[in-house]
Amino acid sequence: MTGQLTDRYLRAKHIAMSVLEADASGRDAAIVRECGDDEELAREVRWMIAAVERSHTATLPLLPGDTVDLSGLDAQANAPRRYRLVRRVGEGGMGVVYLAERADAGFAQQVALKVLGTGAVGSPTLLERFARERQLLARLEHPGIARLLDGGLLSDGQPFLAMEYVEGERIDAWCERRGLDLRERIMLFLKVCAAVEYAHRNLVIHRDLKPANILVDAQGQPKLLDFGIARLIDAEAIETTLTETGQHALTLAYASPEQIEQQPLTTSVDVYGLGMVLYQLVAGRRPWQHITTPHQLSHAIVSGEIVPPSRSAQPPQANGSEAPRRVVPADIDAIALKALRRQASERYATVGALAADLRNWLERRPVLARRGRRLYRLRRFLQRNRWPLTAATALLLSVLAGLATSLYSLHQARVQQRLAERRQQQLERMVQFQQSMYDSVDIGAMGHAVVAATQQQVGAALASSASAVPAVDGTLARAFAGVQATDIAREAMDDYVIGHTLNGLDHAFPDAPLLDADLRQSLARALLGIGSYAHAAAELRKVLAVRAKLLPADDRRQLSVRVDLAQALEKQGQAAAAADMYAQVERLARAEPPTGALRVAAESGAARMLVEQGHLQQALQQQDALYAMLKPRVPATDPGLMQLQRDLVMTLIGLGQRDRALQLAEPLVALEQRTLGADNPQTLDAMLVQARLLHYRYEYERSLALACQVAAARTQRLGADHPDTLAAAYMAATDEVYLAQEPQAFAAAGADLQRVIDARRRELGSDHPDTIAAETVMVRLLAKQGGYAKAPAEQRAYYAQAIALERQILAAHERQLGPDHPKTLMALGSLASLLDEAGQYGSALAEAKLCLAGQLRVLGPQHPLISATRTLIGDIDDDAHDWEASRDAYRQALEQRERLLGLRDAHTIESASRLYSVLMELHASADAIKVRQRYMDPVIAMDPKTLNAAMRSVRDEAIRMLKP
Repeated sequence: MTGQLTDRYLRAKHIAMSVLEADASGRDAAIVRECGDDEELAREVRWMIAAVERSHTATLPLLPGDTVDLSGLDAQANAPRRYRLVRRVGEGGMGVVYLAERADAGFAQQVALKVLGTGAVGSPTLLERFARERQLLARLEHPGIARLLDGGLLSDGQPFLAMEYVEGERIDAWCERRGLDLRERIMLFLKVCAAVEYAHRNLVIHRDLKPANILVDAQGQPKLLDFGIARLIDAEAIETTLTETGQHALTLAYASPEQIEQQPLTTSVDVYGLGMVLYQLVAGRRPWQHITTPHQLSHAIVSGEIVPPSRSAQPPQANGSEAPRRVVPADIDAIALKALRRQASERYATVGALAADLRNWLERRPVLARRGRRLYRLRRFLQRNRWPLTAATALLLSVLAGLATSLYSLHQARVQQRLAERRQQQLERMVQFQQSMYDSVDIGAMGHAVVAATQQQVGAALASSASAVPAVDGTLARAFAGVQATDIAREAMDDYVIGHTLNGLDHAFPDAPLLDADLRQSLARALLGIGSYAHAAAELRKVLAVRAKLLPADDRRQLSVRVDLAQALEKQGQAAAAADMYAQVERLARAEPPTGALRVAAESGAARMLVEQGHLQQALQQQDALYAMLKPRVPATDPGLMQLQRDLVMTLIGLGQRDRALQLAEPLVALEQRTLGADNPQTLDAMLVQARLLHYRYEYERSLALACQVAAARTQRLGADHPDTLAAAYMAATDEVYLAQEPQAFAAAGADLQRVIDARRRELGSDHPDTIAAETVMVRLLAKQGGYAKAPAEQRAYYAQAIALERQILAAHERQLGPDHPKTLMALGSLASLLDEAGQYGSALAEAKLCLAGQLRVLGPQHPLISATRTLIGDIDDDAHDWEASRDAYRQALEQRERLLGLRDAHTIESASRLYSVLMELHASADAIKVRQRYMDPVIAMDPKTLNAAMRSVRDEAIRMLKP
């Protein structure tokens, strides 16, 4: 029965397509002539013609008998579910698609509800196809294919499908509206190929691939729609991939030759359809778009003569002019034309093969479509131009002599070009050698040698003097011991070695600006190495100005100097300017391979700038994606990968994800020590990152030891005032502040911290983020000293100093970073704590609540800092004797800390101890005992010798709370 319906449908389709070309007045006569006495066939033909015309002009009703749009009405299925039709979103000769909302039994969902149109209800063929579409969609579950959600019969017996509603636009329009370049279009198209390949693996052929059946959603994910004419591959004939001859239901403009000729269909029909979509994406139009009649279009498709996409004319503009042609590479031409070959056997064997060739092009590898391509084109050319070529052969012989002369000249030119390239390579080696020599200078050894020689000569001069006394030798030795030898050498290196060379460059190469730029960049990198960031940035701007005039924007030398300049700006604390420069490199480096050093440096740097600007979650997403891409593709010792791992650890610390940070930090330090050496700059960077992580995990003793080790190595190599050395010294001083418990320790920590602050103000400036960070730790030290001071006047003095300094820090953060930056909010919380210590409870509570609101807005309710701020609010209410408010704040902090940090974390016990104290004040003895037994007693029972400083402090506080 199905075969008879198919044959009848095919005949009716053939008659309808031929009659459509006739005038409306002559159609009836043509139908009678073709159908004869077969009235049923004539009705089928008239129905098809009406359906085609309605698809272009009329609005199809949704249900039989309806003549208006049913948006807003209900559709009741026989099963216990109900759909409300919102609006019509699509229609065609076969059916109508509505945006509908399912709302029954508490279940709400938006779907695309597809039902047969009025004209389709009377066609057995289309009813059968509609049922088959449901069966095929039920087999498919892929992110690139709109999912089938429901199906069945409406209350009047009409079939329906409820599919995933895709809020998007057709793929070609989506690409045009966003101005996607060729690479971006190919990458999007590969997602479509993956969906079609999945359908083939599930034995389904779509057979109607076209841009209108591919929608792209807001996330850039293409979705394949409309399996209305898809067919299931015969399970017994999988090896030949043949199906039964398909019904002649198709979109003519995108139909394959075998569909036009009604030949058996294979998966090659979808390869052809994908070729049509690819052609339209890269050329901006379809092949044969200028052909308007079905008969002529069918003939063009069957003939297989296709103009390559690169030579396809653009559609005219509104003013009648033509748009500029798109630039389509020959490789893409070859791939598209291979997918659109007349013979299915000459196309790609599978969709996967088509996708693989496109990936070859993306990765700059040879494409398979061009193998044998010249022979294929030559054969076609000879067939079309047999006689003209015979005549041209004689002409060719007459120009061979001239060609030989031209070839000799070309050979000579190539010899000269190779000589120039060899000289350029030698020059690049010279520049690299110069930079490596500057980078390898041991500034520490040079400085100590200079100081030692100076001391020896001064001592000899004094010894030979009659006025010399024995005591001078000891005084002289002590004086020279306090000299920062490495810093003297570093400054001399900047001023008298590198600076002198740079001054010479200003006049040495007026006729070779690119050579001047190459040498200047290598010297600027040496300046970066010794910490002269401002000087390096100034020289790099000169290099950038020269190369921007003389080189293409995407030249690797342009990218290189921009990366170096971005790093110099980052070191200077100019986060916004550095972020802008990294973004420029990201845009220009798209042609670079994903693992290229410059591209990785730009993407890593851009993520670091997001951290500096307070967008930690966004930075983590970018770093995770880059890490996942790099890790399987590059060695574990790749510098870019190691830098990215260090960046990841710091971002995770900022987000409070310290366990994951530890999993990354410890193996990285071990790897760098093993492969690069203990004193390698990268190893020292990793060790300092680990020290910071240990600090934030409250292991202050281990953090201090590691930071001191890094500071000593950097002092020897770079000098005490080098920014990298100051970073290690700052970490060590911070640990000393957190560990200090008595006046002598306070004095030692304060002296070390003040030296860092003074050096950073001198080297980096007062507004540099690193300078402000050190001043923030000084605020903590002053507050601790105020807490330990016994005399009220002395306490007030310490708190007054701390509050004044914290207000300066808060103002600087608000001015430079804005009110919602995490550092600004931290300063606000610190100010609230100081005001509480000073007894200004009202002001303290207002600042603390402002801080909490900002942290909830910026960091989210699960960030560990939220619990710390709630504990601060509890402390303020406790000090103000508002016991009930204090209890509520402590309880919230305790619940969050136990959930995030664990039952035995130091901060969890801290919150529990303070909640216990408040409950006792409120005479809630039963609740207080529960808190003590669950949290405090197990910690008090621990041996203090086995605890670190943070846990010992918490244990001591718990014991104090239990005392009456």
